[in-house]
Amino acid sequence: MEFKQSHQAFRKEKLINLSSEVCGVNPLDTPKARCPRCGELGKRVNMETIKNIVKSDRLPSTLEGYYLCVSDKCDVIYFGQQTLYKDDIKVKVWFKERDLSVPVCYCKDVTKADIIEHISERKCCNDIKDIQGHTEANTGKECLTKNPAGT
Repeated sequence: MEFKQSHQAFRKEKLINLSSEVCGVNPLDTPKARCPRCGELGKRVNMETIKNIVKSDRLPSTLEGYYLCVSDKCDVIYFGQQTLYKDDIKVKVWFKERDLSVPVCYCKDVTKADIIEHISERKCCNDIKDIQGHTEANTGKECLTKNPAGT
């Protein structure tokens, strides 16, 4: 029983580490600005992403020059002329939430729970290719407008 629980914990941790490869922050992006709250370097975000992810009543007047705060411990989502928080956006950000219902692929609405189910219960997935084949994660073309990272 102990082995099974530790194996499941390992698989869940592996999922969290792999999820950035499925849909999310590209570690090769060059950050140029720091989050005003936590000081982490941010990832530049396209204005189309801001326009589609931020709630309409909270949209900044200027959509250019925004960055995504990539810290999982910070409540800031976007920063630029204004600082936008979790309550200012339409979706949860997968790397800032521990909730298993949060999408890891926004285009195909694949959640952390879906991937854990395929790995732990169905036992049909061992790597990213398997996950993509079974869930269609990372096969959509709408990341720019559906994924908070825009990628």
